[in-house]
Amino acid sequence: MIEITRYFDAPRERVWAAWTEPGELAKWWGKRGWIAQPDTLVMDVRPGGTFRVTTVHEDGREMVSEGVYREVVAPERLSFGDSTVTFTDLGDGRTRMDFRTSTPMDETAAGGFNSALDRLEEELQR
Repeated sequence: MIEITRYFDAPRERVWAAWTEPGELAKWWGKRGWIAQPDTLVMDVRPGGTFRVTTVHEDGREMVSEGVYREVVAPERLSFGDSTVTFTDLGDGRTRMDFRTSTPMDETAAGGFNSALDRLEEELQR
């Protein structure tokens, strides 16, 4: 299991929107050098709904991420595939995000996901 905790200087609702609104997710999803393709985004954010996004590397390689939403409790918890993200309101416009997945990830994949979360943090500061 991989567990990642991040703290953001942004209200919980804004962090939630970054994970659940296609236009927001497309701004940060994927590690540096990879760009989410907005026209490929499928986000039916409800239990049983589909999540799918294609990211394209600068050199043309493509990668697809997909899953089914298992649990959606706005703006507290989002579960899809083998992953769960919880959002805790810390007050004063700050949010704690806890990400857990049982999907096997090697160090390269975990590093890539952390890179995407760095991009999320930058986007939330705009």
